[in-house]
Amino acid sequence: MTATTSPQATDTVRAGFDAVAAKDLAAFAAVFHPDATWNHRNDDRLGGIHAGVDAILAFLRDSIQLTQGTLSAIPHVFMPDESGHVAVLTQVSGTRPDGRTFDDTQVVLFTLDGDRIRSVDQFIGNPAAVTAFWA
Repeated sequence: MTATTSPQATDTVRAGFDAVAAKDLAAFAAVFHPDATWNHRNDDRLGGIHAGVDAILAFLRDSIQLTQGTLSAIPHVFMPDESGHVAVLTQVSGTRPDGRTFDDTQVVLFTLDGDRIRSVDQFIGNPAAVTAFWA
């Protein structure tokens, strides 16, 4: 794995958040290595490890579809190191068609290899509430 400098790593991660906000799946996919993984660390319908860009895109598509496009992931604080990691304090929210809502503070840890994301670990702030939301 190649270390990524903090500004470059933060720019890559920020580009991913911007792509999600724009619902631009092609731009979102472009920041990931083809064999990247995303670990949604919660016991809900979307939980577990999503391996490969196609699986990560399916995870995002499902999240957007289940919330009828209201899914929002707003990064508040970027915390990079000099070894290719960026932790991001993130506010994730959405509304389901039946009126269920959630607004959860999460920590999302990105590991980069060069200028692309190799892995994501998504730590849920309120697991029970998020599980109920996705049920």
